[in-house]
Amino acid sequence: MFTLRLILALICLVAASTAAFAEKAVFTYLKTVSAAELTRMLDAERATFIATQTPGEGYELPPVSTAANDVDLYTVVYQSHVPEQGGKSITATGLVAIPVLADRSNLPLIVYEHGTVYGKYEVPSYAFVASNPSDFPHYDGSYETRYMAGLFAGNGYVLVAPDYFGMGGSAAQPEAYFVKASTQQASEDLYLDAVGFLQSKGIAQKELFIGGWSQGGLNATGLQERLEADGIPVTATFTASAPADPYAALNGLLFYPRVGIDAPWVNTIMALSVFAFENYFGPADLARSTLDPAVYDDMKAIYERSYEGQEGLKQIMERNASRGLLEYLKPELRDPVRFGNSDYGRLLASNETYRQTFRAPVRMYFGSHDEVVKQMIGVLMAAYQAVLIGNWSDQSKSTVSPIDVKGGTHRLTFITAAPAARAWMDGLRN
Repeated sequence: MFTLRLILALICLVAASTAAFAEKAVFTYLKTVSAAELTRMLDAERATFIATQTPGEGYELPPVSTAANDVDLYTVVYQSHVPEQGGKSITATGLVAIPVLADRSNLPLIVYEHGTVYGKYEVPSYAFVASNPSDFPHYDGSYETRYMAGLFAGNGYVLVAPDYFGMGGSAAQPEAYFVKASTQQASEDLYLDAVGFLQSKGIAQKELFIGGWSQGGLNATGLQERLEADGIPVTATFTASAPADPYAALNGLLFYPRVGIDAPWVNTIMALSVFAFENYFGPADLARSTLDPAVYDDMKAIYERSYEGQEGLKQIMERNASRGLLEYLKPELRDPVRFGNSDYGRLLASNETYRQTFRAPVRMYFGSHDEVVKQMIGVLMAAYQAVLIGNWSDQSKSTVSPIDVKGGTHRLTFITAAPAARAWMDGLRN
């Protein structure tokens, strides 16, 4: 049954053609990428993506995947709204990749949620182009989208990928990092617009899948929560290195750091989230009341991308290299209880995406050598589902399955999870 939220969303889509404040989504043909070029991306570009990775014991790199068909790419500009700000209108962007097949009457569709990126243009809508409006290069940083496009769109799936609010074509707006309702809204609205676009081309969606890596894993289960609440059936979801509870994930990095393991760039998670919360939730001084004054300007620059290209970001990182993550907080918050009771801590906790009952199955891949998301965070959602059913040992009653990628780093977990998930999803389709 349709819920009130979905009915309202559909009404908004119908009204968009006539209402002055909500224009129809615009799909612009970008180009067609050949199966051979997609296969090159799945091979040579994958090698570049993981070149700096040192796997842990037991890691096995999956064989190089291939693409079976060409793919038509479309960039999308669409209208959405910001739930945290009373439904304020916002323009958002994304990418749709459609397989080139003799028969496209019924195709499976996957919504892909991208991970944390440094540049505001390291997003799906720019993943297949060489330049962007900023001074920060984006092509290498958007590889995850090309990897997913080759794996899925290059093998018969329609791929729909939102940039999120404040990214890509809406880069002038504040980024909605870890902001649950806005990210759900951006993703659902793009999905609904994409379904309408596909129908105009004589393509019907068959199964509906969701996937996401890192921050995108959090967003993937958030989107499943939203779609299932709106009566839209999801076939299955996969996540890789997903911090399903941002508070628990960051709390562990702050108060229980792993010397020599934790990534030096985890400070960006704090920078992006605290300023995003300030912009989307308030209060207006949230970041100043949370961050140590010595790092405030640097953290604001990371959020706003106001540094001078890659060299400017490198200087920020070097300037703070000797600082432990806990030292980024004001001294009075360097206690786990006080941190948890702070405005920032409470907002982190409120944007989780795992305390729910999932209807469709979820496979959550986590790496034993992940330098960002600890193993216990990787299994947290499955553990919570076990609490709901009251039986950890009988996983047959749970829709959530944790999958250990032995030796997997943050990137290697994603590289392993995506093709494994496609094989699983192919089986569900058949």
